[in-house]
Amino acid sequence: MRTRRVIRALISVYLWGFIVYQSTPVRIVPYTNYAPRDLSPVPVIYTYSYAYDVRTAFKHHAGSIGNLIEALRDTLTDFAFGDFPEVIAYRLYPMPKENPCRVVSVGSVNPITRIMHLLFEILPSKLVFRDSEGVISRQDLPPAECYVVAHSQRVLVSTFLGLDLPPYSMILSSGRNVFFSREVLIRSPDPEEVLRSTIALLEDAKITAFAYSERSFYLPGEGTHYNFRYVFETDVRNPLVYLYKDGEVFGIYTQNRINLPVLIEGSYTVIVRSYKFRISVLYFGLRTVAIVPPIRLM
Repeated sequence: MRTRRVIRALISVYLWGFIVYQSTPVRIVPYTNYAPRDLSPVPVIYTYSYAYDVRTAFKHHAGSIGNLIEALRDTLTDFAFGDFPEVIAYRLYPMPKENPCRVVSVGSVNPITRIMHLLFEILPSKLVFRDSEGVISRQDLPPAECYVVAHSQRVLVSTFLGLDLPPYSMILSSGRNVFFSREVLIRSPDPEEVLRSTIALLEDAKITAFAYSERSFYLPGEGTHYNFRYVFETDVRNPLVYLYKDGEVFGIYTQNRINLPVLIEGSYTVIVRSYKFRISVLYFGLRTVAIVPPIRLM
């Protein structure tokens, strides 16, 4: 009898912990942006996806270079920065000597949150055979000059069958970095330009962000002296688009597309979050999905 009571108590504690972990509410009063679809020109933008801080056998750890290149192809990742001593196959590049951006990774999440994520996200997802969310999306990250997602988990064992455990496809995960370019990248990318303009995706999502004026268009990480319209679009379900001006919240939008006139000098950054459900102005289960570097009106 006592054993049953203990089991019921443990199940009750787990269920309450699951509910609190998944659905902690936040009060938000959003704005509405009437975004005209036909007003913005569609600039020619080349999009590249890359992995950062990839660990391999070069630093005395396991990990097949061939498996990594195959995983990059399978995950539609164009290139990677890692512990490579030289450029390999024009897909693998040595790590930049300096990185001005904030780096987010599984290792940057505190151990208590990682344990809670294992108990209340990964294990329940496995039981119902669905993919679990990444733990880094649970961080409430502030705006910064730029962010980059690091893929610094290691391959632990390389087997005689040629398999890596865990495989590189798992290490690359759903989080990735996206770089917009005006021109086709030929051979080696410029690390400084790539990092400064990186859109950090903490979950699998599609993001488009640029600005345009009568003179030209501008990509994340760039700036201009001319008033512009900020255009943003995403496929995130239940989006909360936070627009920051000089690090302070300028507007929050519950829509997948904004087209906003910018007339005041400043640095304009977007952080995309999502939510599970809402009741009036209470939003439950917030997650950070993407961070877009600033476009500046100077």
